[in-house]
Amino acid sequence: MRIISLFLFCSFCVSCAQIEKHITLEAPQKEKKYFDIAWIKNLDPTYNTGNLPIGTSSPYIFEDILYMGDLKGRMSAYNLHSGRVIWQKNEKTPIQSQVNKRGDYIYYGTKTGRLFSRHYLTGKLNYAIDLGTPIESQPSFIQGRLILHLRNHSIVALDAKTGKIFWRYKRSVPYVTTLQRVSNILPYDSSIILGFADGHIVSLSLEEGVVKWEQKISTGLKFVDVDVTPVYFNNYIVAGSAAGPMRMLNPESGSIERTIEIVQSHTPIIIDNQLYVGSIYGEIFKIDEYGKILLKNKISKNGISSITKWKNGLAITTMGHKIYQISAKDFSVISSFDLGNDQSAVFGNLVSAEGKLSVYSSRNRLYVFK
Repeated sequence: MRIISLFLFCSFCVSCAQIEKHITLEAPQKEKKYFDIAWIKNLDPTYNTGNLPIGTSSPYIFEDILYMGDLKGRMSAYNLHSGRVIWQKNEKTPIQSQVNKRGDYIYYGTKTGRLFSRHYLTGKLNYAIDLGTPIESQPSFIQGRLILHLRNHSIVALDAKTGKIFWRYKRSVPYVTTLQRVSNILPYDSSIILGFADGHIVSLSLEEGVVKWEQKISTGLKFVDVDVTPVYFNNYIVAGSAAGPMRMLNPESGSIERTIEIVQSHTPIIIDNQLYVGSIYGEIFKIDEYGKILLKNKISKNGISSITKWKNGLAITTMGHKIYQISAKDFSVISSFDLGNDQSAVFGNLVSAEGKLSVYSSRNRLYVFK
C-alpha cells in the first residue's frame, strides 16, 4: 500500500512539474490608439438659428506651430503640442484660406478679399492688400511669385515680398450651378496648372498669365467644377471632377492620355510611386504608374475628402462625421473617430506633421491627435 501511495505521489509531482514547465504568462496587450486627442479648440462663431456657419478650411503646421484662421476673423498660432496660443490677430472678417509659409512670413486671405503677410513667430504685419474678391484657396509660391485662385474664377500673380501685382487672368464661367470651391495651383516648369468651374483644366504661363493650353475633362451638365488640385504623377497631370472620370493628361499639350473610371473627390497623394485617391462614393483606390487599379475598398457611404499617412497606415476623412484609420496593406478599417454629430464633416485637408495629426471640421472644431 505504501508503494502504491508513493508511486501516485511521484506521478502527481511529475505531472505538476510538466504543467508548470509549459505555462507561459503574457502581459495583456495594450490597445493602440490611432486617434488619441492631444487638444481641441471650439472656433464656432456666434450665429443665428438656421444659419449654420460651415468651416471649409484646413490647419497648417510648421515645426511646433499650428496656424488656423476661423470664421470669427481670427488668425491664431498655437503651440502644436499643448494648444497654447502663441499669438493671435483679429482681421475682423472670416478667414477660410489655409495658411502657407515662405521665408519668415505666413500668408493667408479673408472672405472680403484681403491678403495678409505676417511674421510666422510674432504675427507682426509685413503687408496687407485688397484683391477685391474672396480668397478661399491656399496661396502658392513659385519662383518668388505668390499665386492665388480667387472666388470669382480669376488668378492673380504677385511679388511675394512686396505684394505688387504682376498680372491677372479672369476665366469666363457660364454655368450658374457650381460647387463654389476652387482648385489650388500645380507648378509645372514655367507654367501653373489648375482647374476651373467650367469643367476645364488650364495651363497658364507663369510670366504673363497667358493660356498655353486648356482641356475639358468634365462630362456632366451641371456642377462640372474641376475643384481639386491636380498632381504630377509619372510624367502625367492627374486631374478629376465630381462630374466625370479621372484623367491623366500630357503636361505639355493637355491632351488626355488615359481615363480612369474613378469619380475623384479630393487631391490624391503619392506614396512609393503609387497614387492613392478617394471617390465621391466613399471608395479608396491604389493606382500604379500605368493607371491600373491595384486595390480598392469602400470605406464609407460619404465622399472621401482627404487622405494622409498616419501611424503605419492611412488616415481618411469623409464628408460624413467620421475619421477612419485604414491599413495601407489591404485598406481594411482599423479604427474610427466620431466628430460628434450628423452636422459634422471635413471639407478641408488632414495635416500630419511632427508626430501630430490635425483636422478642422465643418462645425469649426480644431482637432489635434497624437
